[in-house]
Amino acid sequence: MSRFIHLAPQPVAFAALLLLPITARANDPTTADCLNAHNSSVELRNAQKLRGARAQLLICAAQSCPTEVRKECLRHADEVNAQIPTITFEPKDAAGHDLIAVKVTMDGEPLADRLEGMALSTDPGVHTFVFETEGQTPVEKQLVVREGVKDRRVSVVFGAALAAPIPPATQRIVGPVSVPAATDVGGRPVGSALGTQKIAALVAGGVGVVGLGLGTVFGLVAVSIKNDAQNACPGACASQDGVDKWSNAKTAAQLADVFFVVGGVGIAGAAALWFTAKPPATGEPATQVGFGPGGVQVRGTW
Repeated sequence: MSRFIHLAPQPVAFAALLLLPITARANDPTTADCLNAHNSSVELRNAQKLRGARAQLLICAAQSCPTEVRKECLRHADEVNAQIPTITFEPKDAAGHDLIAVKVTMDGEPLADRLEGMALSTDPGVHTFVFETEGQTPVEKQLVVREGVKDRRVSVVFGAALAAPIPPATQRIVGPVSVPAATDVGGRPVGSALGTQKIAALVAGGVGVVGLGLGTVFGLVAVSIKNDAQNACPGACASQDGVDKWSNAKTAAQLADVFFVVGGVGIAGAAALWFTAKPPATGEPATQVGFGPGGVQVRGTW
């Protein structure tokens, strides 16, 4: 009896020991599960879905997976953890008070039911975050989340104060402002202080200066073209190019002569008008200045 009592519990204990490993292995991934999880992690990682890749790597890193697969998944899990960015959102109301009961979605998918100051793992890329809390209008933010950036802090303000209205005084339409005319020491307008004759002299002088300048330019052009024409036709011109150059040189010289004449007449007329001008009187008629190919015509009374 003593021996029977000693051996009777053994089958029961052995059965229990057999059942315990079977129960434990029921939730462990199989070899096929491990391989599928490893392949899925590679695809998710290439698609920058790092959170999903980490979840698959944790499956194939289980003790029930083949040793080589488990080691590789553990190594990649460390790499992905370092790459996953994290963000700490700081929600506040318009008065600057912290808010806790804030729900967050990322690209339309739930990210957190409450914000309690903890860093949230996200995937790198451009994401749209929507923040919701009771009694407030939802706040939407679009952020560029960079890989490997940890504990980024983003402020979220609900019910932000509106911009201050523009004071009514600055909204009035301002009418035209009268600017007093400039006067000389004697109180006369600056424009009339010179008199119409001197004003005409200044105009004629300006035309004369422009004429002399253009005459100089066309004169230099004529000389340059003439030199080209002489090089092309040392004697009689045997080519149309040489004939054209001589013709262009002649035209430029004629234009230079015309502008020199206009410039000289303008300068001479300006000097005559200026030095013969009398002090302006009230009611003085306006002086008329005319320009033509032959010179400058000035009409007026002085």
